Amino acid sequence: MLGLFTWAHLPGEDDHRVGFRDAGLRPEVKRRIGSYIELIIISTLMIWSGLSLFFGGVYRRSVHADNLDLYVIDLDGGSVGANVTQTVMNMERSPSLPNWLVMDGVATLEDAKAWVHDKGWGALVINANTTDHLQEALTKGSAYDPSKAITLIESSGKHIVAEMLFVKTALSTAASQACLQYAVNQVDMYQTLNSAEDQTQTNFAALLNPLSYTTIDVSPEGFVLAPVMMTFGYLTCLLCTIGVLILWRLTTYAFFVKVRYRDLVLMWYFLLFCHSLIISMYVSFAILAFRGPDYNSLALTYTAATFFKIWFISAAVVFALALWLFTWFQFLTPQLLALPSICTVIPNTVSTLAAVELAPKFYYIMYAVPFFNGSRLVHHVVTGGYPTLRQNIGVLVAEIAFMIICLGIAIWIRQILVLRGISDAHGWYRGSLYFHSTIPYYKSDPASTEKRHGADQEQVISTSDAAHRGQLPSDSTLSAKNHNNRTLRNRAGSIEISDEHIDSVSLTTGNLAG
Repeated sequence: MLGLFTWAHLPGEDDHRVGFRDAGLRPEVKRRIGSYIELIIISTLMIWSGLSLFFGGVYRRSVHADNLDLYVIDLDGGSVGANVTQTVMNMERSPSLPNWLVMDGVATLEDAKAWVHDKGWGALVINANTTDHLQEALTKGSAYDPSKAITLIESSGKHIVAEMLFVKTALSTAASQACLQYAVNQVDMYQTLNSAEDQTQTNFAALLNPLSYTTIDVSPEGFVLAPVMMTFGYLTCLLCTIGVLILWRLTTYAFFVKVRYRDLVLMWYFLLFCHSLIISMYVSFAILAFRGPDYNSLALTYTAATFFKIWFISAAVVFALALWLFTWFQFLTPQLLALPSICTVIPNTVSTLAAVELAPKFYYIMYAVPFFNGSRLVHHVVTGGYPTLRQNIGVLVAEIAFMIICLGIAIWIRQILVLRGISDAHGWYRGSLYFHSTIPYYKSDPASTEKRHGADQEQVISTSDAAHRGQLPSDSTLSAKNHNNRTLRNRAGSIEISDEHIDSVSLTTGNLAG
């Protein structure tokens, strides 16, 4: 009996084994070492590709902060509005700071709020009649509220991370600097132009603190989970999906051999769609549990409609990515399966963690990835901000339609490769060190192929007889039985693939094990 730590030679059991010093084993050892070196090179490329994609998208985001446009809107039309506008526009310009522009044609504060809600990152609004109210306070001593002079409008629902890091800071800094400079200038002018008699009716609180500001978030998303809510929700779904897709890829060889193409395609579409619905439902439940209908006063109320909207949006995202990855998995060998996964996971994750405007131009491709469009739709559902529904829905639908076509073509090609003996059960191709297929190569000699087919039929018959006698078939018999002659060779020696062959079955009829 072989023990766990048996070093001595065991007569009978070790007679057919060789050691690493055996000369006959050296060619095989060299081939294995070569394949392992190849695997190390592939892994190195995948690691550097993933790290470069991620760090390239989030590194030095402030360098591109000037891609964010903030606006000064003067509704006052007086000296206060002119001075504040000039102060803000004269502020230092830098790539690490958002860009300031002047917007004309806005009549009311509500119009400014609506514009930021729909299109903008933020705005500094000098409210109407600010100059008149301040002059009355200085000359007549009337009551004056400086916080009503300036309104800062932001939209955290557009991108909570970019809002917190750049927009909110830039708005408050510009407003504070403008208020302080105007206050200093006003005190100097007041001392120069007003006599002692005029100063008796002055509201000195308005004189020393003429301007202040209030902040309005037109699409609030300031709850704790907002920055990572959809990023980790979609990421978890995608990682779970990758495991399922790899399992299906490596364990469904018999389907490609025995199932008709039309049934095979419809089966994968149905399975991927059901998987997407089930796994995305958990995301919606998680958001309901941790965001909740009454999490805080921010964001919109979480209703039953919100739950289903998040569910179906997430299902569309997972379905699109599952179709995309499974298309690649049809052709790639096992050591390359991680490559499309990495190149899919990283850009999609970066698209939700970092604003596209803060990334290099290469990453503008993120406008088309499912994570970005799905997260934009969910943020609109939760906050009401960034209403680009037609664009985001259109991109998702187009991606799903395109990948449905691509997966159908990929399955067709994969089935041809399997039936012609070019690809095996695990995805290795003929000529590979690990290739092993029971289906003969379609370019092999017709006579030898027919002879092998006759031997296979004899083995199948003997297997059936053995089953009647209660004997289990051997591994070699099972291999022969698994061979399905769906490759028909005509007199010219070419291969014909026919779904009308007697061994072809559909998913609704027939026995895949037979």
